[in-house]
Amino acid sequence: MRRFDLRSLSFGRSDEASCRLPVELDPFVFGGERYTVSGDRVDLSLTASRVGTKLVLQGAFSTQLHGACARCLQDVDLAIDVSGAEYVADGESQGVEEAEEAYVRGYHLQVDRWARDLLADALPARLLCREECRGLCPVCGANLNEDGEAHVHV
Repeated sequence: MRRFDLRSLSFGRSDEASCRLPVELDPFVFGGERYTVSGDRVDLSLTASRVGTKLVLQGAFSTQLHGACARCLQDVDLAIDVSGAEYVADGESQGVEEAEEAYVRGYHLQVDRWARDLLADALPARLLCREECRGLCPVCGANLNEDGEAHVHV
């Protein structure tokens, strides 16, 4: 799913509505490396709270991120929990800077862009296979996690 019509939410007697949305997430480049999410999609849990014509959208999902460690370039499978909010008034995103593109226009949520940006905000500064990763030898390129203390050059 790439786009979701917020008018399709059923509020009933409540001022809150929830649904799960399967969202396709394209691979992306972070720190010069290509990363993907498990199955190339996530299940976004969307909760909308309304007051008059205003909505607060809360999105959350968990996923596994696949790619390369920033230090040793070995494969990484990193579990990530993602959450965030978007504020909407009269069918339009609020608080959007001039240079930014709104996630909601005419009650249509660009759910793929929003989920991707929420994921980007949840990422650590460096994606590592483990916190104590020793990286690669700057001389020969050997993985220092495997060679350990025995790795030397003459």
